[in-house]
Amino acid sequence: MKKITTIAITGHRDMIETKELRQKVFNFFKEQLENSEELVLLSPLADGADRFVAEIFLELQKENGHLSLVVPMPFEQERYEEDFDENSKEEFLDFLTKADSVFAVKRVSKSGYVDVGRYVVDNSDVLLALWDGTFNGKLGGTGDVVEYASSIGKEVVHFVCKREK
Repeated sequence: MKKITTIAITGHRDMIETKELRQKVFNFFKEQLENSEELVLLSPLADGADRFVAEIFLELQKENGHLSLVVPMPFEQERYEEDFDENSKEEFLDFLTKADSVFAVKRVSKSGYVDVGRYVVDNSDVLLALWDGTFNGKLGGTGDVVEYASSIGKEVVHFVCKREK
């Protein structure tokens, strides 16, 4: 039976991308591939960490066809696109053309961001968090998603990243 590993991403929209962080994420995916026949990435494709990780994942997909990008969104696409400026929206739409599946998660709370954060955690084997480690109290924010994952015993791989000030 083929082993499928599902990885969820959470992280800051304003994270600072570095070569070192890119290498850590790349190495993380390579390690996951050694232990799985197939990888699935759950990424809502928000600005910052979501897209940074999806970009690395899609580069690896070129070498290894057993990688699937799944995009659960916090809202219907038209509403979600309102959260992006014009350049970001174009980038988002380009990523969607490379996704294997795109859908809005079912609303169960007052916040689509809480719902999508819980969805990716609940439907993954491991949560990859690109996060500065600060809990800012924002519902559906990175700290909230990490806290939820930890509270249900989900494996969390945390790469500390800096944020734009």
